[in-house]
Amino acid sequence: MVESKFRRRATALLGRPLNRLMSQWAVPGAGRVAVCSPMVGLIAGVGAVVFLRLLDLMVRYVLNGFLHFHMPPTGEGVAHAITDPSPWWLVLLIPTLGGLIAGLIVFTWAPEAEGHGTDALIRAFHRGGGQIRGRVPLVKGIASVITIGTGGSAGQEGPIAQIGAGFGSFLARLLRLTPSERRILILAGAAGGVGAIFRAPLGGALFACEVLYMTAAMESAALLPCLASSIVAYSTFALFITPKPIFIVPNMAFHGLRELPMFVLLALACAGVGWIYVRVFYGLRDHVFKPLPMPRHFKPALGGLLLGLIALAFPQVMTGGYGWVQWGAIGMPPSLLQPHELPFAPQMGVRMLLTLALLKTVTTGLTISSGGSGGVFGPSVFIGGMLGGAVGQLLAGLFPHWNLNPAAFALVGMGGFFAGVSKTPLTSIMIVSEMAGNYSLLVPLMLVCGLNMGLSRRWTLYEEQVPSPVDSPAHQGDFVIDVLEQLCVGQVAVRAEGLELIPAGTPFAAIVRRVAQSTETLFLVVDNQGGLRGIFTLHDIRLALEGAAWAPLVVADDLAHRPVLTVTPADDLHTALKRLTELNVDELPVVAPDDPTRLIGLLNRRELIAAYTAQIEALRSPDPVSVA
Repeated sequence: MVESKFRRRATALLGRPLNRLMSQWAVPGAGRVAVCSPMVGLIAGVGAVVFLRLLDLMVRYVLNGFLHFHMPPTGEGVAHAITDPSPWWLVLLIPTLGGLIAGLIVFTWAPEAEGHGTDALIRAFHRGGGQIRGRVPLVKGIASVITIGTGGSAGQEGPIAQIGAGFGSFLARLLRLTPSERRILILAGAAGGVGAIFRAPLGGALFACEVLYMTAAMESAALLPCLASSIVAYSTFALFITPKPIFIVPNMAFHGLRELPMFVLLALACAGVGWIYVRVFYGLRDHVFKPLPMPRHFKPALGGLLLGLIALAFPQVMTGGYGWVQWGAIGMPPSLLQPHELPFAPQMGVRMLLTLALLKTVTTGLTISSGGSGGVFGPSVFIGGMLGGAVGQLLAGLFPHWNLNPAAFALVGMGGFFAGVSKTPLTSIMIVSEMAGNYSLLVPLMLVCGLNMGLSRRWTLYEEQVPSPVDSPAHQGDFVIDVLEQLCVGQVAVRAEGLELIPAGTPFAAIVRRVAQSTETLFLVVDNQGGLRGIFTLHDIRLALEGAAWAPLVVADDLAHRPVLTVTPADDLHTALKRLTELNVDELPVVAPDDPTRLIGLLNRRELIAAYTAQIEALRSPDPVSVA
């Protein structure tokens, strides 16, 4: 048990209560994560506000100012005229300069911040022990603001997830938390950031737990910390920016069984375009940008230039493009209408919607696969919304008497498409519903997300995902835990002789003499009837000797740690090993099941490891036998 100077001073000043409180903090467990998760959420919420404000400034001064490019507003915006970018040469120049500046920033100071960012979070959880360099969130945030603010086809979830996760990692290092606690805190940070910036607190919490795995597995241990962080982050965000639905949709309803086949067709379309999206995204990286004989600092500039060439004809592919989904696939609400528009009347036809969905797969690859910085959720929502709107219009034309609403297909397409390419079905259901402030389409969302998840098992946008927790290096010790849980303390030899029993009233001077003559490292404090009251170690004696002024007043009962961490013969060896680790000792008191003060003996770490080794050998042998 490592003691700090601060703890020793606090003990001398405030006495035993503070000493016990800090002892509890020093024990790893859910309590420390529960305290830290809201703190991480607070910073994630502030980070979301700063990121969004900076991005709004970039869009206002660069895209609106220099390019005279005004995109349709989202549900949070105000009505304004829509204009195409001009002059043409700035459409080429600005994304190129944005890519160049972002590339220089990223590859000079934090190369791991390239790309969409979520893979870096997943890698840090599985293989990095929850470690994220302190500079990465800052570099990622700045580079992403520049990339998206100059027209790059990228989203916001990757940068804000890394900002929140980076603070979680920093706080865990500052407080010297364990790697498992650090991994939970980076997920909590990501949940807070995503939940705040997309106005989807539950979706953000689910995203951080789901995105680690390619199957329907979740990191269940992180769910409550992620919920706590997301609640605080969203509430903090709401102090500065009033949360409103990003998409405003008309009153919609699911009309029952007859509509299910229509949404099955949408799921098939999402799976097909999702396959194209993933292949184009990584094909551009592996076969176009990676082989290029040029410094990687400049490759994002080339990606920006190629995006600009496409944007000359289709400027809708620039930035995230939520407003185009609202305007083109859903239709504008009355508060955002232009004089010539009808409420919730989609302003794009099937051909245009499909063209933009396919072009967005290319421009997202050009922006991010070249080394640019930004997320993939925003482009995925764009593609899914446009694709869903196109399918909805086609089906509405084929079945005019069914009163199908293309806006419903656009909304379901957003969630269904992202569920397939990201392997996050629950996240997709909730985050799209929260972004639209509408839960009336939960059944078709469940159908399309689940079906597309099954159809898309062989591909994913997140390369660092692993199939299940068993395949994660972060859980490589779970097999050890399973073996230890099969063995009981009663199956291991317990030492009951030669124990150092110290009466509770023994003066400190007598304790020192007795310890000096003993070969033991763990000392048991007992009452007048021989009942166990506590334990202390040689380290506690050394700390007491440092306080020479008050040491003569100390008795054995003052040195004893309480409550006593003990085990009974019925406890499993995993529990025993955890308590040995928490106390940082080699022996642990074994007490009677019916009386926690009646001492049976001491369990030695060496005996525990020997029992584990014997069990492993028994499991590997052709004819396994149980360990007695």
